[in-house]
Amino acid sequence: MNKVLKLFLDTRAWLIFPIIGAIGYCFADNVFAVEKTELQFAEKAVGKVVPSDNAYELRQQGKDIVFVSVRERAEWDEYHIPGAVWIPHSKLKEQNEIAWNLLKELSETHEYVLTYCGAGHRSGFVAKQAQEEGLKNVYNLDGVSFWKEKYPVFKGEPRPADKNPKMVHLDEAYYYYKAGFDDVDFIDVREPESIAMSGGNIIKGAKVIPLSELIKNLDQIDCKKDSVFVCEGTAHGGECSASPAAGKIVIDKLGCKSGHIKYMLEGHDAWEIAGYPVEAYKP
Repeated sequence: MNKVLKLFLDTRAWLIFPIIGAIGYCFADNVFAVEKTELQFAEKAVGKVVPSDNAYELRQQGKDIVFVSVRERAEWDEYHIPGAVWIPHSKLKEQNEIAWNLLKELSETHEYVLTYCGAGHRSGFVAKQAQEEGLKNVYNLDGVSFWKEKYPVFKGEPRPADKNPKMVHLDEAYYYYKAGFDDVDFIDVREPESIAMSGGNIIKGAKVIPLSELIKNLDQIDCKKDSVFVCEGTAHGGECSASPAAGKIVIDKLGCKSGHIKYMLEGHDAWEIAGYPVEAYKP
């Protein structure tokens, strides 16, 4: 009798445990299922952007996303998001047919196209223009400077130290300015749209040479002077990579000594917040 009972209990266990296991699996699957992420937006100084965290989650979940870097060659070579496509802002700005056709093709063959630059300024204008051209799935990423804080980037070959511009902080840049040195030029490399978005001011007495037009205006750079390049900066988060990129272009194209080529890390916004001299930009 004991053997019969034991056999019955063993048989019942074999029948019951799989049922319990199946129920438990279904329960766990429902409780711990990961909800699919949808495209999200955040409001920043540059307008509506897709946060890097959201873009990364979407990519990890297999969403059909392509990143488009609108940074210039020196910026792209330094680092970029893996798998990104490079379409420089300078080409899009001059309505280059090849550049725009490539962007249109990406829009037609992918669910989402996310443009990016350093902190979302230049790429924001590209995304806005693309939307106006009917490319409704082109959006602006918050910027590769936010992305690289947490997520991988592809890094190019490091540049020799004597080929890199010198970073200076706001206080040092203001010292150069206040001292009134005749051999120091402040050069604003923001796009006119970025200047307008930031209130329309530039550092008083500064030259304005947008990064997208720098190659065509290298004759305005005097290698015998110190040049301090300025872009949006870090006042509103992120990093503006346009000013160091400008410095690298000048060093490479003109052969200027790196000690004479500088960029202000904090940028124009911090300069204006500090109450330092500005004037209205008049194109």
